[in-house]
Amino acid sequence: MSLSITDSRSLSADSPLLRKRLLVSLAAVIAGTLLLRVAAQTMSQMLQFYFVTINRDYFPLAITTSGFITASFFVTELLGSFVLGALSDRYGRRLFIILGPLFGAVAVQITSVTVAIWLLVVTRLLEGLSTASAIPSTLGFISEATRGRPVLRARIVGLFEITFVGGMAIGAKAGGWLWDHFHTPVTVAGLRLISPAFSINGLMYLASLVVFAWGVKDIVSLRGEAVSETAPATRTRSGLEHYSRLLRSGGVWLFVPAWLAVNSIIGMWLNHSVRLLTETRSSSQLLMGSYSPDQFGNRFAALFAVFGCGILGWSLVMGRYRKTSAMLLSLCGVVVSLGAIFGLNHFRGLSDSAFHPLTTLTAFGVLVMSGFTPAALTYLADMTESHSKDRGSIMGLYSVFLGVGQVIGTITGGFAAKWNGIDGMILLSLLYCAITVVTLSALRRQEERIESRTGGLATPRP
Repeated sequence: MSLSITDSRSLSADSPLLRKRLLVSLAAVIAGTLLLRVAAQTMSQMLQFYFVTINRDYFPLAITTSGFITASFFVTELLGSFVLGALSDRYGRRLFIILGPLFGAVAVQITSVTVAIWLLVVTRLLEGLSTASAIPSTLGFISEATRGRPVLRARIVGLFEITFVGGMAIGAKAGGWLWDHFHTPVTVAGLRLISPAFSINGLMYLASLVVFAWGVKDIVSLRGEAVSETAPATRTRSGLEHYSRLLRSGGVWLFVPAWLAVNSIIGMWLNHSVRLLTETRSSSQLLMGSYSPDQFGNRFAALFAVFGCGILGWSLVMGRYRKTSAMLLSLCGVVVSLGAIFGLNHFRGLSDSAFHPLTTLTAFGVLVMSGFTPAALTYLADMTESHSKDRGSIMGLYSVFLGVGQVIGTITGGFAAKWNGIDGMILLSLLYCAITVVTLSALRRQEERIESRTGGLATPRP
């Protein structure tokens, strides 16, 4: 039960009871977010297997069409992140954190009973609302709960990034396993489930909901910070105005293309590699159609485990490097992985002596590239730290940039995959890498000019 305003005022900012309750809420945020990420990735991966089933057993479904269905997720994620992030500043984070798993639970239940394209689009829109509601409010909550505690903030933000990677890894494995064992249609209590695997995944969303509802308390309630009737509207307006000011700043305009390009790479591989590696075969590209859903899930999970270890390692050394330097170094890992994947796609077979070295090189590239996301999130946080009353609004930009990039990658990746399979996606990924290098190099030069004028380390400002 939340504290009343009167009771919570008796808690000083440094009281042990307040610190304990804040830590419990932060632990619930991290645990609930991990469960939500697992459920969302499981849903996303099984949807790609579902497309294969629909194409085989119900009606022809082009990979470009499935790409547009998948990309519809980002419509509500993008618009919702702006709106729901601002509303979380006004009405409190907890409500919108809890709405996240509720939207997701509804989406998977609808998916389990339909193959209609328009309904599948609706489910993706609901999934987008799930992310738009949960992520900006969660980041705003973390920022607010850890103010004045930079060490704790760094650790919690690192754990938040780990939930993303851990959720993807666990979800990749769970998606393949659930689909292999529960994709056959069944009838339950008179309701025909075309794919009961989606219904079972709904239990994960409900588990996330329980953790959030039980553990997360609004910071206003905990700290006893009264809000006037006019203050919420003022904060919302200032947050919307700040979006405009922030997006017009030179640092952001140079940063956004790089963030979008990298997320385009992530989006195309997340949303098209499943179908390419498990369904589509090619005489000239060995990797295409060479894995079962469960085998794909195992390998995908292994790569995300490596990615998570990389984030953990980067978190220990990130403070020693300029954020733009960390992002540029991470891009080297992207290029290394793409080169190794190209080699694997054209080697002679599992007995080829290059197989294990190329696999190791792919994993090494993933380890290095893992630094980009935490460096980018830290860079964005640095730009918005001075706007403490608009944390939800500003941190909504994280989801917006992430979503726009993945929309671009999912759509363009579909055309690249249709044109030339995995090789087409490698070529497009290298193009996005080039865009990122150009924009980050310009951003780095801007920082160096600022440092030469100020005589100190450049800090991104709106």
